[in-house]
Amino acid sequence: MDSFLKLVAEDLYNRTQGKLDKVAVVFPNKRAGLFFNDYLASCSESPIWSPSYVSIKELFKELSDLEFGDPMKLVCELYKVYISTTGSNEPLDDFYSWGEMLISDFDDVDKNLADAERLFTNLEQLKEFDNFSFLEPEQEEAIKQFFTNFSIEKKTALKEKFISIWRAIGMIYPKYREELMNQGIAYEGMLYRDAIEKIDVNAMNYDTYVFIGFNVLSKVEHRLFTKLRDAGKAMFYWDYDKFYMENHNEAGLFINRNLIEFPSTLDSSLFDSMSSQKR
Repeated sequence: MDSFLKLVAEDLYNRTQGKLDKVAVVFPNKRAGLFFNDYLASCSESPIWSPSYVSIKELFKELSDLEFGDPMKLVCELYKVYISTTGSNEPLDDFYSWGEMLISDFDDVDKNLADAERLFTNLEQLKEFDNFSFLEPEQEEAIKQFFTNFSIEKKTALKEKFISIWRAIGMIYPKYREELMNQGIAYEGMLYRDAIEKIDVNAMNYDTYVFIGFNVLSKVEHRLFTKLRDAGKAMFYWDYDKFYMENHNEAGLFINRNLIEFPSTLDSSLFDSMSSQKR
């Protein structure tokens, strides 16, 4: 069986008849583009225009006026906001690892388009919840177990640290984003969210965006795919096997959803290698 990238290259070449100058090929990362370009070149006996190759990160960057901030600067800016918000006299050296963790949390919040004001609920209020009916039984048990072990009455330096930051995080998050916005920089999730909130698909640089080899999608990626699909400017190539799509197999959970919402350009008969005889 041909490799996934070779199948995609041949299909894309045939569908576009080699007219790829208005096509952007988007991968989860940059490396796959090198191999894909070789496969694409082998499809034609004469020179052709290569499509534009971009990673998903680069595509979001093109859609935002913000720049990615230097990791150290991002932590230092967060430290300033943290000190001004909490009145803490904690030295930067002690704060640094906490800062990296907080930025990672903010990154998840933005990539999943969460309502930050509702998300950063005060920890003591959260502990008082009696009804977890919106959770699965396993999730409910995990929450209850967490609060059993994380007893508010039993004070430790680590717990005090956690609680003090949690209380302030709802104020730190918007102030931090505002400060970064004023400087024209952002952490990754913040830039992604800015891009998707301002996106105008009709003003984008290419006629067609070809998404290849994605799996689990964040909310911002899902919204980007949806907007381009609805505008008729997207093609999707998913790498999977029919074996994982059947019998509610866990391995196919996300791909199944993707295939329903963003149908594959390639026929499913090409993805049935698990059932074939092996040597």
